[in-house]
Amino acid sequence: MNQHHSLHHQNFAHNLRQALLVLALSFAVSGARAEVPPVRGLKEVDHSQVELRGGFWGPRLKTQHEVTVPHALNSLEKDGHVTNFDKAAGKFDGPLKGHHAFDSDLHKALEGAVHSLQHFDDPPLRQRVDGILERILAAQQPDGFLISYFIVQQQNQRWDDLRLEHQMYNAGHFFELAVAHAKLTGDPKVLNAARRFADHIDRIFGPGKRYDVDGHQEVELALVKLYRATGERRYLDLGRFFLEERGYAHGMERKPFDPRTAVLPAKPEGPQTAEQRRANFQARLRVRNGRMQDHQPVVAQFEAVGHGVRAGYMYSAMADVVRFMDAPGYETALDHLWDDVVSRKMYLTGGIGTGQYDDEGFGDPYLLPNESAYCESCAAIAHVLWQHRMCLLKGQARYADLMELALYNGVLAGISISGDRFFYENPLASGGGRRSSWIGLACCPSNLARIIPQIGGLAYACGQQLAYVNLYAAGEASIKMGNGAQAKLTQQTDYPWDGRVRLTVTPEQASEFTLCLRIPGWALGHPVPSNLYRFGSQKAPPIALKINGREAGVPVQDDGYVHLQRTWQAGDVVELELPMPVQPVYAHEKVLEDKGKVALMRGPIVYCLEAADHPGVDLSRLALAPKLGFRAEHRAGLLGGLTVLQGNGFAGGESQIPVIAIPYYAWANREKGAMRVWISEASANP
Repeated sequence: MNQHHSLHHQNFAHNLRQALLVLALSFAVSGARAEVPPVRGLKEVDHSQVELRGGFWGPRLKTQHEVTVPHALNSLEKDGHVTNFDKAAGKFDGPLKGHHAFDSDLHKALEGAVHSLQHFDDPPLRQRVDGILERILAAQQPDGFLISYFIVQQQNQRWDDLRLEHQMYNAGHFFELAVAHAKLTGDPKVLNAARRFADHIDRIFGPGKRYDVDGHQEVELALVKLYRATGERRYLDLGRFFLEERGYAHGMERKPFDPRTAVLPAKPEGPQTAEQRRANFQARLRVRNGRMQDHQPVVAQFEAVGHGVRAGYMYSAMADVVRFMDAPGYETALDHLWDDVVSRKMYLTGGIGTGQYDDEGFGDPYLLPNESAYCESCAAIAHVLWQHRMCLLKGQARYADLMELALYNGVLAGISISGDRFFYENPLASGGGRRSSWIGLACCPSNLARIIPQIGGLAYACGQQLAYVNLYAAGEASIKMGNGAQAKLTQQTDYPWDGRVRLTVTPEQASEFTLCLRIPGWALGHPVPSNLYRFGSQKAPPIALKINGREAGVPVQDDGYVHLQRTWQAGDVVELELPMPVQPVYAHEKVLEDKGKVALMRGPIVYCLEAADHPGVDLSRLALAPKLGFRAEHRAGLLGGLTVLQGNGFAGGESQIPVIAIPYYAWANREKGAMRVWISEASANP
């Protein structure tokens, strides 16, 4: 009896210790261990602290959760992304599917599901995610390595040819998934697996070890997230190492790289076999000519070149590093890169990448063709991430302006209103585009699945005694400022269809702080914060502001915000009214593709003409009437509910015909047909 009692006591004690250990680990992730704050700039307000309800974004988050996430997971499971991990774990006899970057698509879709579960109580989805994660973790190697492709068939070459085989890209997306999962659940198992993988990488790469970099940036910004979630400074240092090794000769020591040696091999003449074409293509990819931003040290890169997605992720990581540690030269380089992109290499939609050099990336300055525009959906997402980080770093509204522009136009164009059809490329003119229900190279659909539920995390930021509103969207946010003051901000608005915003401030207790409201550049007469595009009339209508029903001035500070400093009481109401006239837009004279053409904007939305609204009309021959005269009309039953623009134009004759413009993001959601953003103008530009 005593022996049984003693054994029972030991088992109880053991179980208690195990429970306390799990509890301690959980608190280390989600409770007691707060995320490492930045040492510079503003702190983001995580999307888990923001609920977008109704308005523009509420229905889209619902569609993303109910349609996009399950559609993505179904497609990925069907294509073998999950059974690849089963095979790596020795539990599946079927073939390995896909390519070396296959894992990353699954990680992104799972991250999207985890983010969405922050906003929707969905036990079946949570169970499905946990089941897939268990299968992923079962494949992790004793040394921490976790990429199914290399575990199955290239164990001895797992870190060879980093330039082409996306090892670090896979790792980075797994790290981001792990951090998101830990925030949601408090369970450290996935985060611990990410740490083991990161530790494995850290044992191989770094000062005094192996000097090399990935061909597709992503791990750099993911390592910053891993540092913030764990407090392990070496992850931040490793992310910086991968940035600073760019532009050097790789090997067992850091050596200068001579860019004069980066000569592209001549394109072969005559017929080639498929294998020869692939070998020639890879040979050209291996040349360090800027495609992968590895031609110069990052602090010396003042012009945006190469692959748009890789660049956007790298610039995001550079901005993160500046926020979390002293990094001489980074901010200067970022400023030059930002000016180059925004002043010379960006489409009106916020899209980036022309594919001029067969690199899915930046072309020559001002060379912005519309029909052949690449504007990859992933590049638009990377652009949003970069501008968000720049806004946090510098606290200036112009970065949020671009974040908003790229989000509403460049990103949303990549996904259908139904949530289950996608674009990889997003041209600004088309003879007849058709969305795909899935894309075999699934980087864009899976990336779109993860960005939408994070939109709330782009809307707000905070400082010591500052609360910033960067996006206007119906919903509620919980803000905790650096001085400990807490407040709930509730927005009521139909933005972007209507510029009226009613914001109710509810501090935890009466508190003095400054509420900073972004006054969008478009409301001040500027479509973008450069001279690359301009409105026909830069005289902006007056903006109205009330506090508790009383008129207040709208002194826009140099940072682009109105600063409302006061002691806030529960129930204080701020009403902002941003007039939304229809604006003709003209491109810089050096953008020859758009010479003699005009585009339309209203608020942050870029519009286009689509054949579905103009039966029998050749859009390439359509010209808009001299004074435009477009009026806005909201149509709740059209394409998920949106505001159209109605006016007149000429279709090859003198008689006017009615013209309807829809938001660019909404095109290709009906029957297949032509589309144009830039339309010929019937008279000279103003």
